[in-house]
Amino acid sequence: MLSHRVRDNQVLYVVRRDWPYPATHEFVRPRLTEAEAVRAAAADFRYWRPGPLRPRLSVVQISANDLRIHGRRRDCMAPDCPR
Repeated sequence: MLSHRVRDNQVLYVVRRDWPYPATHEFVRPRLTEAEAVRAAAADFRYWRPGPLRPRLSVVQISANDLRIHGRRRDCMAPDCPR
């Protein structure tokens, strides 16, 4: 978990949750390294695993600024978001 401020152009690794219905996505669990983000994705998988609705998870790169902007969007369906 990020506990300090990062520059807007800092590249972060985040877990992308893609929901089947409606076809939306969100970015969660920002980390500074890909390895930390992979561990965060594994923890996220374990959290959602017992539920009836499970998101598809992936680790993507995104700038801190884009993550901040995206955080204000709800139910994002934009095709240009990092995959």
